[in-house]
Amino acid sequence: MAKFIIQRLLIIPLLLLLVNFLGFAYAHYARPIRAARTPYVQAEEAGPLIPAYLDYLQTMINLDFGMELATPDNSRANTPVTLGETLKQATIASFGLLVISLTISVIAGLYLGFKATGNDPPEVSRWLTVSSTIGLAMPSFYIGSLLIIGLIFYILWRGPETEMLLPLSGFGWDAHLILPVIALMARPTFQLAQVTAGVLSGELGKQYVIAGRSLGRTWRSIRLHFALRNVVAPVILTIAGLQRFLVGELIMIEWLFRWPGLGRILGWTLVPAQLTSSGGSPLFLNPPVMATVLTLIAALFLLTDFIAAVFVRYLDPRLREQETEIVNI
Repeated sequence: MAKFIIQRLLIIPLLLLLVNFLGFAYAHYARPIRAARTPYVQAEEAGPLIPAYLDYLQTMINLDFGMELATPDNSRANTPVTLGETLKQATIASFGLLVISLTISVIAGLYLGFKATGNDPPEVSRWLTVSSTIGLAMPSFYIGSLLIIGLIFYILWRGPETEMLLPLSGFGWDAHLILPVIALMARPTFQLAQVTAGVLSGELGKQYVIAGRSLGRTWRSIRLHFALRNVVAPVILTIAGLQRFLVGELIMIEWLFRWPGLGRILGWTLVPAQLTSSGGSPLFLNPPVMATVLTLIAALFLLTDFIAAVFVRYLDPRLREQETEIVNI
């Protein structure tokens, strides 16, 4: 276990440095190419990569890139703020949105999975199969678009003087969270419910469950004390996969609802400001910004994998025994 943790802790910094360098190098060379092909980007030439990257590493420690921003997303109405401050605020906004969405998704998914698992005979209810098929077929961006269209039709139906039920865009730890959270959690909830019900129904069909029932144990006791312990590993790994999925969906959801997080900033670096409704941004293919944002997003991926892997091995001793047998061989 300790060897596994040490190996992962040594690999994570190397992977983050690789992602950081590749993101910087891509923006460094891609910006002049895009500038030559579009009138929306100021023409420039790419200088030597390594000196520019070393200069960036020196400034990255303090998140001070010598740039100020004044965008409509700032709470201080076009008041310039440093890029480092913007990235810090964006990290908090994205992390909060991820934690809230994942927490609700895990609770709802586990509840639906348990409710959909039949005992005698062990099977998955049809209603979960149908609802999971529908939920897994709709990406988060599509669900978010449906929510916005639904609220717009509500205003058109009730009249132009009707107040909006929920804010369609903007930032706030209040009603502004509802639409982004629903859009993010819908698909992961059904995926977790489907996996939980599937592995639990399979576990309840094993011989030790039949023996426990013959000894007078209740289904509730068998579920909580035996079956749940044996299915916790795939469930936790599924939750880790959902976290990675949510990180990937952040870009589209934050862009759709104008949530000022890392996903929206990454969108600014990929789309010329003149082609968006954001009011303008100097971040298009900016090497320091792209490298930093990609590194922060990659850190969420890697840390999630690390925590999930350690937690699974702690709860499931069979994985530790397999690693010991491989080492002995």
